[in-house]
Amino acid sequence: MVDASESSPRTSRDADSIDASLATFGRHNFGVLLQQLSRDFERRARTTLRARGHTRLQPSHQVVFASLGRTGTRLTDLARRASMTKQAMGQIVDDLERLGYVERTPDPDDGRAKIVRFTPAGLDFVCDAAEVLAEIWHDYAELLDAGELDQLQRTLKMLLRGAQEENEAAS
Repeated sequence: MVDASESSPRTSRDADSIDASLATFGRHNFGVLLQQLSRDFERRARTTLRARGHTRLQPSHQVVFASLGRTGTRLTDLARRASMTKQAMGQIVDDLERLGYVERTPDPDDGRAKIVRFTPAGLDFVCDAAEVLAEIWHDYAELLDAGELDQLQRTLKMLLRGAQEENEAAS
């Protein structure tokens, strides 16, 4: 581990400056709040889905479920939608295929390509997960009102879209 004093020069800031910096850090570091809320959301979803029999799924699998259409999707499209490499997405699909949630079938439009599709077990999971997500939404809507929760979701989507566009422009 690197000692902070070795990686940055020592400063002689006064206590008021340090207190102001700590307050700013706490007020503007909403990434920590998002992480904590994400962990709570994942814990609630995972606990309930495991109780419904989906014991072997991992949080990393959700990128497939979130991007896979009912009639199937090419692996390259799944990877693009999740901002992942084809290889990384392929590993997740391999895992879900082994678990019986998805299957690969030939693409009727391109014999070289494969379409990733839900199996009946995968569709059951999607239906169970939708019910669980609605339960979590309801729980959160008791903490905020439903309109505030809807607005929060719209705001987070706008922020994410803007950040993604900024990242694409920088690439």
